[in-house]
Amino acid sequence: MLVHGFGKTHTGLRRKNNQDSFAVVENGAHALMGIVCDGIGGGNGGDVASKMAVRHMQDSFKAFDISKKTDVEIKQWLLNTIKEANDLVYTEASSNPKLHGMGTTMVGVIQCEDAAYIFNAGDSRTYGLYEDDFICLTEDHSYVADLLKKGEVSEEEARNHPNRNVLTNAVGVWDNIRIDVNKINKDYRCLLICSDGLHGYVSETMIRRILESDFSLEKKVDLLIQAALDAGGFDNVSVILIEKEDAA
Repeated sequence: MLVHGFGKTHTGLRRKNNQDSFAVVENGAHALMGIVCDGIGGGNGGDVASKMAVRHMQDSFKAFDISKKTDVEIKQWLLNTIKEANDLVYTEASSNPKLHGMGTTMVGVIQCEDAAYIFNAGDSRTYGLYEDDFICLTEDHSYVADLLKKGEVSEEEARNHPNRNVLTNAVGVWDNIRIDVNKINKDYRCLLICSDGLHGYVSETMIRRILESDFSLEKKVDLLIQAALDAGGFDNVSVILIEKEDAA
């Protein structure tokens, strides 16, 4: 299956530096990986953490012969590789006082010849646009998401909650990490991978409208980032779109 991925990141209008990192990479087996990491931590910590995590995932993916691998083997590779990224960031944060407490969210997609997988730690997200549906495919690992799941707050209260940015899971913050890895329905029209600089400020209605437009993949990415800037540009924003080439 031929797929095309394209991504961009923007510092936004209120931050001095961009702690997001992303990559769109194809390996020797013609599998595609898109990954977004949103760094957390004071000073340069978040920037360092997100870059370390993306670089590790990218290098490992390029070296991974994914062809003829089973679902179980691919999922296990993802779990192991993300755990390695967690260990790398956690060790660096523990050994360097200037980087203490740094970490990063991680969200991504791997599209193989005949299957698609998503992985997630934190509150960056992957959305899927299908023929008659637009859904968030990942689950936020955050304090507010837990409250929402328990029915203790409404969707509206969750959006405006003072602790909505408090994470319960991230890469590199703790020596143990929760990793969500799932195989998804590959009959999508488009997959969106993004940091909360997009989904935290732009409505899903507007996001869906842009994804369903007839513009090119690159133009849609630009429009999504512009929508985040028009909403105030309060945070760094990163966007990757993946489409099947025959769907363009």
